[in-house]
Amino acid sequence: MTLGRRAVVHFAVDPDLVFMTTRLDAAKTEFLPFNRGDGLGAGNPVNPNGHRTAYLWEQVWQRDAWMDLLARFVHAEKPAGAAKSKAARVIFPRFHQWDAVRRMEADARLNGAGHRYLVQHSAGSGKSNTIAWLAHRLSSLHDDADELLFHKVVVITDRLVLDEQLQETIYQFEHAHGVVVKIDKDSTQLANALSGEQARIIITTLQKFPFILDKIGDLSNRRYAILVDEAHSSQTGESVKALKAALGSASAEAALASAEAEEVQGFEPDPEDQLAASVAARGQQPNLSFFAFTATPKAKTLELFGHKGPMGTFEPFHLYSMRQAIEEGFILDVLANYTTYETYWKVEKAVSEDPEVDKSKAQAAIARFVSLHPHNLAQKAEIIVEHYRRHVAHKIGGKAKAMVVTASRLHAVRYKHALDDYIAEKGYADIHALVAFSGTVDDDGLDFTESKMNTFPESETAARFKGEDPYDPSDYQVMVVAEKFQTGFDLPLLHTMYVDKKLDGVHAVQTLSRLNRIYPGKDDTFVLDFRNTADQIQEAFKPFYERTEAIPTNHNVLWDARDRLSDVDVIRPEDVDGFAQVFFAAIATKLDHGQLNMFLDPGVDRFKDLEEDEQIDWRAALTRFVRLYAFLSQIVTYGDIELERLYVYAKALLAKLPQVGSGSLDLGSEVELTHLRTEVTDSGAFSLDEGGDPLTAISGDGTGRAVE
Repeated sequence: MTLGRRAVVHFAVDPDLVFMTTRLDAAKTEFLPFNRGDGLGAGNPVNPNGHRTAYLWEQVWQRDAWMDLLARFVHAEKPAGAAKSKAARVIFPRFHQWDAVRRMEADARLNGAGHRYLVQHSAGSGKSNTIAWLAHRLSSLHDDADELLFHKVVVITDRLVLDEQLQETIYQFEHAHGVVVKIDKDSTQLANALSGEQARIIITTLQKFPFILDKIGDLSNRRYAILVDEAHSSQTGESVKALKAALGSASAEAALASAEAEEVQGFEPDPEDQLAASVAARGQQPNLSFFAFTATPKAKTLELFGHKGPMGTFEPFHLYSMRQAIEEGFILDVLANYTTYETYWKVEKAVSEDPEVDKSKAQAAIARFVSLHPHNLAQKAEIIVEHYRRHVAHKIGGKAKAMVVTASRLHAVRYKHALDDYIAEKGYADIHALVAFSGTVDDDGLDFTESKMNTFPESETAARFKGEDPYDPSDYQVMVVAEKFQTGFDLPLLHTMYVDKKLDGVHAVQTLSRLNRIYPGKDDTFVLDFRNTADQIQEAFKPFYERTEAIPTNHNVLWDARDRLSDVDVIRPEDVDGFAQVFFAAIATKLDHGQLNMFLDPGVDRFKDLEEDEQIDWRAALTRFVRLYAFLSQIVTYGDIELERLYVYAKALLAKLPQVGSGSLDLGSEVELTHLRTEVTDSGAFSLDEGGDPLTAISGDGTGRAVE
């Protein structure tokens, strides 16, 4: 596809700021900022040698840089399904995209493989294109000796939209068939793409790697660039260990040494050698470079992919902050119009006797009883429907959508009923609600599913709400969700969010940021929150508003966590050793895993003999150890096979231990709701002025029930 234009881009420049557009349209022309950022906000920093905007002609328009930009960044994009006669849209990188890709490419060329890069780019920053450009450039990157630096580029993502966009963008630069492969079938397809020579860029999910270890040969003589979309602490689990085991040279060397020893000695595979290979697969691999992208990096993500800053905290390699994106108008400030409500209620006993129940469980049960009570949901349904009709429906030219965020799947089911009942009671024909949740919900003996409640297949829910062809955008205005679509759902027409769920930390930012996408005619957003206070929401946003940093974890906490397990007689060395022998022998020879239970069951029995409080505390300590080892073993080279033995045993034991102290209490038949009132407590702009303190990956000393 050719650009088909005489001018690729138009710049408007003054001594302080730069703006650009790829399309002139008289008074309707939209110029976008093309600025470096001043500190952590918009604009450009002071230039001691001249104009603030001198970088434009000194760096961007510099001959080699400009020719590279035209040849390897600029492309024409036609939206899927667009008519042939419709002109393609010219894609020109924003400054932060251009700068991030070139900086990472230059660092990789200088330092080679085996490094990690974290890119913190705000939501709405064009992350899909940034990943596509980086993947394209890394796939053909050569070092100073003209050697190919990375033999394969592997993009880890769970987003279908990115898959399609990445393929289309790369294809405009690489027209050879088979260069870009999307793994959309099975692990065999992934194994073939990794083993073959043709595929240079492979798009897959992390979950497929554990299933390819027996389908591939030794791939450790190659170098890989791993691009991780939406990197979070999920990258600290067994799936990423499997990726390293499949591609990493350190684990391959350990496995090779094991194989050579077996060949010479003529013995069966030694579980101890398999154990050593497993330990090696956890650490940083010299032939793997990771490039991780996220708008909201957790502390673990920063430690895993970030680099040490001048103050000793972990920082992103490249930053385009939420603050800068808001100030430049690339996204909207979702805290600028925020209203909180408080529900006041009173319950009384509905039985004559006083039931004896645990106080904390009773408080939680009463709160749940009230939150699901028909009167409570009816009041909130009225608030939502009337607010939408009066204040939201006319927004964005009458196209504005709203989302109701609920605390559970059962809440979503009952909210959908409450909204439908109120709409029917009032006879409103201009508002209709959808519901989105996974699986089947049992509500008083009746089963509900998303497709049954919406009366069409679950696969159509997102498209119908968005109003994508062939569906009418005016069919549905409100979507009730339980986890589903709260993150990774891109709908610029989403204007308002009604929150009836406790939101904390990064989850609050990710959920509310569904609103921040810009769209013609969309100049604000609105949040009506039934569950959270202004202070709580501001505290959640602060760490991610500017540069997110993390305090390094004290690596000795792992030893402390291990020692705490020995305070109670549950795990015994003979069980750990026996389990490890069977477990690692099974990896090599496909032995029956049922043998593992003979070493787990004694620990389970000893756990059951503990008092309930001891069970709760010890289980928390076990969970802490398992999570700490999975995380820290990727950062620190412990090289300790005893720790690996204990980890694999502890992880299996944790899965088999009975749940204690977490059963919910149902007081529905023993209490009744006597008073209920929902009213506004705070309203206005909750916007931030500055960021928050550095994050901490591991909190506490392991004595409480909260692990992280």
